[in-house]
Order: sequence, then structure tokens, then C-alpha cells
Amino acid sequence: MNAKFLITGGTGFLGKHLQEELRKRGANFFAFGKRDFDLTVREQVEAVFAAHKDSEIILHLASYQAAGEFPAKHTGEQFFINNLIHTNVLEAWRKFIPRARFIGIGSSCAYPSDAPVLTEDKLFSGPIHGSVYSYAFTKRLLCTGILAYNDQYKLNGTYLMPATMYGEHDDFHADTAHVPGALVARFVRATKENLPEVEVWGDGTAVREFMDVKEFVRVLLDLAPRCDRDILNVGPGCGKTVRELALTISKAASYQGKVVFNPSRYVGVKEKFMNTDKLAAKYGIRVDAGLSAGIQRTVSWYAANYPALKEKRKFA
Repeated sequence: MNAKFLITGGTGFLGKHLQEELRKRGANFFAFGKRDFDLTVREQVEAVFAAHKDSEIILHLASYQAAGEFPAKHTGEQFFINNLIHTNVLEAWRKFIPRARFIGIGSSCAYPSDAPVLTEDKLFSGPIHGSVYSYAFTKRLLCTGILAYNDQYKLNGTYLMPATMYGEHDDFHADTAHVPGALVARFVRATKENLPEVEVWGDGTAVREFMDVKEFVRVLLDLAPRCDRDILNVGPGCGKTVRELALTISKAASYQGKVVFNPSRYVGVKEKFMNTDKLAAKYGIRVDAGLSAGIQRTVSWYAANYPALKEKRKFA
């Protein structure tokens, strides 16, 4: 790969996997995180973009986010910080590297909470779910910003919405992890501490969409040189029940105890996954829907690093 990549949020979960793959491919890239440059500070954003004017593809991964109850408890912070990040980055793109392709990473939570089918044309067609309204709005704002800069300044920006990812270097803390990371931590702990049972919220029939982070990296690097001013769902295009996910993780962790599904705990909408017909039809890309290999790899990595990770929080 000859094009140079400039990667924001390059030291996070997705960024670490992306860097690993780019190194394998011998690609030219500069990836950075908050400790290197604070994207909420305009002068720092301009400094890093000015220093890398030779970049041909900008991958904007950075955002202030976590799962669980975090979005509901940090509405103001997420609104303020994420909007600063996105507007500063978009403006630095325009000022310093306008010839570069720009790909912003969104989130499926930006879709209307009552949309029966999650197709790209429905992104702005209704209200966001109340539990994530502030964070999801900032993801809609990022998409709007890309469209606006494309329109006025004739730039080439694309917005990708990935399915929920899992893999090494994810957040595994119960307070802030997405479902796959939280369950991996729960089952590995239960195996190591020989606990008699593991509780899973809900009756297990809720359907969600999950994707190996390495699979997303593969798709992202395939799309990066050829998507033009697009909005695109990226995922398997089909759902898995929480029961299937939990039992796959249980097996990967060699857990011998009882798995208890608790239907009295709130799990949200019954079924949610994105339609990926556009990804397949326009770009000829399909995402592997299998769980076993990626979950086994993730569980093995977390188990091997369990002493260091078991109490690790995403935020201090």
C-alpha cells in the first residue's frame, strides 16, 4: 500500500489492530492518540495535520465513548468533547490536506431507535434512543460535517458505521464494555475462580450484530482507496442471539459451570442489526458472520493477560 495514512484515535482498540495490519502490509502511516495530540485543542490538531500534509487517506477513529451506563451518565461531556474533536478534525482536513480522502467512523447507535430496517438512507429519519442520545447525536454531527465539507469545499469524505466489534485490546470492564467484552471478562473470571454460575442479562433471545475487529480492519483498508463521498454500513448484515454469543464465549473459556439467563434484566430492543446490501452490491464486500474463531482468539488473549486486565478501567 503506497498511500500514506493519517490516523486519529490510533492508540485505541480499533487503532491498535489497524496499526498492526498496516505494519504487516508495509504501509506508510502516522497514528496518534490523545497523549500525543489533544484533538479538543485546535492548535494541536492543526499542528499534527500540518506536519502530515503528504497524507492521502485520513482515518478518523477518535471519539470519547464507552458502553454500559456511561453514555447516560456523561451526556454533557460527550457532547462537548466529541463535537470539539470532530469539528476541529474536519476543519484541519479542509485547511491542510484537502486532497486527502477522509473516512470517519460512526456508530449504529446514531440510527433512529424505532427504525424497522437500518439502511443508510434512514440515518436521519427519526429520534435517537434516549440512553445514548448525546453520544449518538455527535456521531450524526460527524456525518453531517462530512457531507457539509463535501458539498461546500468539494472534498471527498465518507462515513462508515461498523457493527459492534470484539477482539484483543477491547474494553472488558463491566461498567463500560460492550456486550462481547463484558461477557468475555465474566466467563474468564468465572473459569479462573471456579464460580458455579454466570448470569447473562435477558432471556438470551435478543438479537444483536457482532463483528471481529480484524474483519473490520480488513474491510476498512479495502474501502479506503475506493469509496467516494459515501455513507455505508459495515457488518455481517445478520444478527446473533445473545444466547449464542454467551455460549460461544463460555465454550471458548472452557467454563464448566452453569449459564443463567435472567429475563428480568433490561436488554433493550428485541432485534437490531444493520442492512449491508449496499456494501455487497456497490463494493462486492461481505463480512464474515462467524463468531467462533474471533471469540476464541479474544478469550485466549484476555485469559493470558487476566492479572493485568481484570481490574483495568477504560477511564481513570
